[in-house]
Amino acid sequence: MEERKLKILLWIVITVCMTIGGIMGIYIIGNETGVYDFDLIGAIFFGVIGGFLVYLMISKLNGKRNGKVPDVDERTVRIMQKFLLFSLYGVLIGSGAMLIIAYAMGIKTIETGILILCLLGIYMIIGLGALVVKRL
Repeated sequence: MEERKLKILLWIVITVCMTIGGIMGIYIIGNETGVYDFDLIGAIFFGVIGGFLVYLMISKLNGKRNGKVPDVDERTVRIMQKFLLFSLYGVLIGSGAMLIIAYAMGIKTIETGILILCLLGIYMIIGLGALVVKRL
């Protein structure tokens, strides 16, 4: 398959997956509240398509302004690899140490809401770090 067809297929798959995720969100909320508000499907679909179109417009503007200059080079890829490797080991060792300390303190159960917040914080820190490393 040529590159253009693969890109089109990729964007179709991403759009469909995001729409299905939104519909699953409606279903999960409906299970909790008992009200399945399927009127939101249109908003989900148009939001996904709108986000896709905004991305395409920004990408076209950057392409016209910067020409054929690649976004990353070999040095950037190498720096990203090192950052992600160190952050992976940092998260693994840090999480393990925190669990051992919590167990030593006598904590036998952990609330899932707290775990979600911790993972959200970790994802945000790693994502922001990756953006900073990519810009260097």
